Amino acid sequence: MSVVTPQDFRPLDRTDAGMTYGVLLPHFGADASPKRIIEGAVLAEDIGLDAVWVRDHLLWTPHGMEGTDPTFVEPLTVLAAIASRTSKIYMGSAVLIPLRWPLKLAQDLASLSYLAGGRVIAGLGLGSGEKELGAVGFKRSDRKKIFVETAEIVRKVWYQDRMDHNGQMFQYEDIGIFPKPVDPIPIWYGGTTTISVKNAVEYCDAWMPGRIPLATLDDRLATLDELVAAKGNKITKSIIPLVKVEKDRERARANVPIEALAGSSEASATWIQPEGGFKELDDLRGIITVGNPDEVIEQIAEIASRGIDHFVFDLRMQHDRFEETLELIANDVLPTLKKDRI
Repeated sequence: MSVVTPQDFRPLDRTDAGMTYGVLLPHFGADASPKRIIEGAVLAEDIGLDAVWVRDHLLWTPHGMEGTDPTFVEPLTVLAAIASRTSKIYMGSAVLIPLRWPLKLAQDLASLSYLAGGRVIAGLGLGSGEKELGAVGFKRSDRKKIFVETAEIVRKVWYQDRMDHNGQMFQYEDIGIFPKPVDPIPIWYGGTTTISVKNAVEYCDAWMPGRIPLATLDDRLATLDELVAAKGNKITKSIIPLVKVEKDRERARANVPIEALAGSSEASATWIQPEGGFKELDDLRGIITVGNPDEVIEQIAEIASRGIDHFVFDLRMQHDRFEETLELIANDVLPTLKKDRI
């Protein structure tokens, strides 16, 4: 019997049936509620999505498109609650920022895997907020070192009975944490910059940008493919664009803040802009997937054609109708995606 190694365990990779699909849960902002978060995850599993995802912040300031309500439910707590109500769907973080001491993070994620029977994806990133990092005793200038050592430490803890670590940021000698994860926990890296691609290939199992223009996505994927070919490893490719879908095309396209979305990421200054800048909705492809179901299917197919493995629906512009929007996706979008193996 062959043993699946952590590097080979890729449960959300594209298959012969096409991409896998997930949804970002509404655990932040004015429309978050225990019922919406937990029942939303149950609904996602029921309609056949492959994963649910959560964001991470300690001191959160909403983007303009997210209103002003500062509610932000802690992500690992959200996933633990969901684990008790689901049985098949994967649970991932998109992405955890360097706010947690690595041993505690390793214990939390291993415990989540133990309670859920596996099903855990650990998305990690660098974060950007000096205030957030300072609030837990870390310096922003140390965030890369924290991330690198965290990725190393959690793998040691998960897959070795006893471990040592002697790094610049953290030191441990002859320690072990139990229970171990039920299945290997893939580590995914979040970010849209060229540096994020390099970090993903060097330290992680997947690259997971958020909203990113298609021209920039193409540039980053070319870099990723070059690095992967040189290193000889495999990297899962994912994406989390905003999605706004309505039966009526004009309603879907109404009130989309083009200028705000064009600068809505900390990395937007590194994006490749169309000639003349982001002026029209079509300029925002990759940043937002918008329209009626047929248009959304066409735009998702455009993304899939780039070899993406996992597509995440970010419905934050419709969190007030989260369940209704998921049902629309289940009835009018997913069947075609799966039938056509997109």
